[in-house]
Amino acid sequence: MDAVAFDLFGTLVTAPTPQERTRAASRLAAVIGCGTATVDQYFRNTWHARHNGTLPTLRDLATHLVHAVDGPDEVIGPVADRLRVLGQARLLPAPSVVYALQSLRSKGLRVGVLSDASAEIAAAWPKSPLAALVDTAVFSCAAGALKPDPRLYRRILDELGVPAHRTLYVGDGGGDELQGALAAGMAAVAVRRRGTADALAFGDTDWHGPVLDAVERVPPYLTEQK
Repeated sequence: MDAVAFDLFGTLVTAPTPQERTRAASRLAAVIGCGTATVDQYFRNTWHARHNGTLPTLRDLATHLVHAVDGPDEVIGPVADRLRVLGQARLLPAPSVVYALQSLRSKGLRVGVLSDASAEIAAAWPKSPLAALVDTAVFSCAAGALKPDPRLYRRILDELGVPAHRTLYVGDGGGDELQGALAAGMAAVAVRRRGTADALAFGDTDWHGPVLDAVERVPPYLTEQK
């Protein structure tokens, strides 16, 4: 293999929990001046719109949220700022994940991230610790498609500059991402979902291919395949 494309949530960083979603809703509700349950319900009802390109920028997302909960326009800017902070907090990898990515890069492999993600993640990404460890990142909110849309896989392959058959896709399986990778001509391996048992996940499907305990196992897995 000449490249590895990773999923983000549940793979490189922990998948969020319902409790974390509620805490985020509480912080945003305090800025908007509404109830936590109202913002929490917004998150529950708008997953697709927040991830599929309908709301590609942080300003778009903040405006949509404020209007959905009948907040005043003057809080749109502060809500955008709070969303960015929340996004930054989601992008903190474990030291062992950092080491695994560094190991892959040291072997000359190209490394990318392909994630179903909303605009606060895309906005926070450039200053995250992960950004310096990969060659490119493709986020669904900016790309305008959700996994397993073939356009996402074509885009990450184009940005990596590596043919599909020389690229390994690694993910926890949400969004039918592993089958999408196979359909795109990539090899694929699943990792056990990073996070707690109640972590939020969307679009899980059965997977009968190889499974690793964690993303830290990817470098030795690639060595074993030679």
